[in-house]
Amino acid sequence: MSQYYPIFIDLKALPVLVVGGGNVALRKVQTLLHHGALVRIVSPRLDPELKELIDGETCFWVEKNYSSEDIQEARLVFSCTEIEEVNAQVSRDANALYRLVNVVDDPDKCSFIVPSIMEQGDLKIAVSTGGSSPIVARQVRAELETMYGSEMAEYLTLLKNWRNKAKSELPPEKRSIFWNRATDGEVRELIKAQRLAEAKGVVETCFQSLLG
Repeated sequence: MSQYYPIFIDLKALPVLVVGGGNVALRKVQTLLHHGALVRIVSPRLDPELKELIDGETCFWVEKNYSSEDIQEARLVFSCTEIEEVNAQVSRDANALYRLVNVVDDPDKCSFIVPSIMEQGDLKIAVSTGGSSPIVARQVRAELETMYGSEMAEYLTLLKNWRNKAKSELPPEKRSIFWNRATDGEVRELIKAQRLAEAKGVVETCFQSLLG
């Protein structure tokens, strides 16, 4: 049985500490900022591309070697250095303060691991092998990307736009009929064929037929 419990976290305005300033840290920071986190980087040096992300509002740089007090108010901690002693210290400090910590490529020092993520609009599929093989996780993600293409973003946006209307205007039994029809595959295939107006028409027609 896997020791990891899968969960999606709202990172908006969440304080996150990233220790390290290289390419791995760059990828972590880019993803964290994309999801709205407040990122503080502790490292004596930063790669030029990572330095460009520092804006003093959502991304900050403390130009120094890591020390235990750097965790401060961070809710999530990432250690991205290639120095074993530093990674081990970050892990110990985070655990002592009951903060979730991820040490890149060292599951034994992690209290959480980061899955391989496939994303199309509101669709997010996270793939994990429990740290046993990140390469396999990426391979599975690539297979999923062939199954769920760019049409998913528009498809889910369309369905989302109907949620409140269906909930407020249809009784539960008709609501079920509506959603089964809207998600039976036709609407998605129309969007995939770039026939968005027709897809919207199918949903509208189905909804109108259930009124009254």
